[in-house]
Amino acid sequence: MPVYNNAGTLDAAVQSVLAQTRPADELILVDDGSTDESPSLTDGYAAAHPERIRVIHRENGGLMRAWMDGLENTDADYVCFLDSDDTIDARMLEALAGELKSGTDGRWLPGQIICCAYRIIYPDGRTRDMCHGAPAGIYEGDALTALKDGLLGHSPRRVILSRCMKLTDRRLIADNLSLMDPSIRMGEDVNTMVPALLDAARVVLTNDPFYHYYHYAASMAHGYDPGLLANCQRLRERLRVILREKGRDEAAADREFYYLFLLVIKNEFRKKEDKKTATGAVSRIRDLCLRENIPQLSAGVTDPPAGTGDRMLIRICRKPSAPRILAAQLLFALNDLRAPRAG
Repeated sequence: MPVYNNAGTLDAAVQSVLAQTRPADELILVDDGSTDESPSLTDGYAAAHPERIRVIHRENGGLMRAWMDGLENTDADYVCFLDSDDTIDARMLEALAGELKSGTDGRWLPGQIICCAYRIIYPDGRTRDMCHGAPAGIYEGDALTALKDGLLGHSPRRVILSRCMKLTDRRLIADNLSLMDPSIRMGEDVNTMVPALLDAARVVLTNDPFYHYYHYAASMAHGYDPGLLANCQRLRERLRVILREKGRDEAAADREFYYLFLLVIKNEFRKKEDKKTATGAVSRIRDLCLRENIPQLSAGVTDPPAGTGDRMLIRICRKPSAPRILAAQLLFALNDLRAPRAG
């Protein structure tokens, strides 16, 4: 569990692990240079549960480096990630472990990833369950090959690509650490799980929303990010490297970038116009679409758009005209379209 200035949410996250019906063998808390009370809180948990909780204090280096540090400090066969502002259902570890296939010696076979769904919990108490795009079930052999072929460039994604909400063979991630780019801030889970899933020997998908993701309105994810496009470009290039390394079609990285670009358009709508009219956003979005060859990429996308907002954004991608951009911007302002998670 990476921890960075999460003093207000940390206890709920830790207690959700301690309450598991199948206890975790070990909980590793990685304090990523927190400046609030998180370091003392993590030490308190370790002191209260020395047989179950271990703490690593490190200089701040970002989310990916934090969980990588935790991964490198365990020799467990299977690992589960949890962010310190989320929680998990008490049945999660028991249910996911129950889906693991064992050999004749009773030990879990290597190379498996067990994936559940997740529940978004909003500040007003509303909830929304998010499931995999592919049907729930066991994927092996030809079915697994087809699942791997469709990991990227689909909406919704065939498999939720968060590193959380999974029980994963540690070696599937550890053996691919050289393919990680810690500079990626949005989509780092995609960078993490795509190579692991491509190497997996068995994948199980369930639609049980055991993982609970709390939607914080003040989150940075909902403000303007001037570096979002550059981040998406770095992710696309990293995915090309991964697909090339795994002998897969690199065009999938371009299809994935197409869907990431929908977030870029929404991000441009969030930019504050300093004494300018909406034509500033129109010009920026049109120029970005043409510069990134988005109309050409749209020709290779066949998934039907999900909601009205995404349909309008896809129309912009196909033809970035001023009327289409202005109409989508108006809808965005009225409804504050919710951007999908990278995972």
